[in-house]
Amino acid sequence: MTTRLTDFPDWTGETVAVLGNAPSLAAELATLQRPIRAIAVNRAAVVAPWADMMVSIDANWPAAADGFQGLRVVGCEGDVDAYFVHLPHEVVALAPDQTIHIRSNLLSAIRIAAQAGATKILLLGIDIERYQSLHDAPGVAEGLAALVVEMAARGVVVERYQVPTSTTAAPDAKAKRKGS
Repeated sequence: MTTRLTDFPDWTGETVAVLGNAPSLAAELATLQRPIRAIAVNRAAVVAPWADMMVSIDANWPAAADGFQGLRVVGCEGDVDAYFVHLPHEVVALAPDQTIHIRSNLLSAIRIAAQAGATKILLLGIDIERYQSLHDAPGVAEGLAALVVEMAARGVVVERYQVPTSTTAAPDAKAKRKGS
């Protein structure tokens, strides 16, 4: 049975990674400096079972995530072992005369990280265009763009994680021959 989450984690001043389920997630996680706080967005909990929290608005996580040990947060009350948080619909302007209301695990996870006190939110495994086309879910890209602006106004930086480039160059052929 769901229980209302009233005491959010205290992540004041911390960087929190929000993990999506794009194919890039595993490679990005391999380069992420840890420990770091992390929120797995729904199915990402399978790839990152060590995350502090999983957000699945409709409690539709895969069976492989049933053993997830972090906080499970859902956006609806029900008969699941999770915490309930009222997660409002995002109001998204697709065009000057077209506004829609959406619910998104990703956008909710960003809001929860900020509510817990994060000052920087890194997005890993996020491919909005792929997600929108696979799930016929318009508005997520526009909602994310608007949320990034909203968070910046509150002093919270939201950015996509960039895999670090290697700074060490391979030894040149002359150096290899010298050592032989």
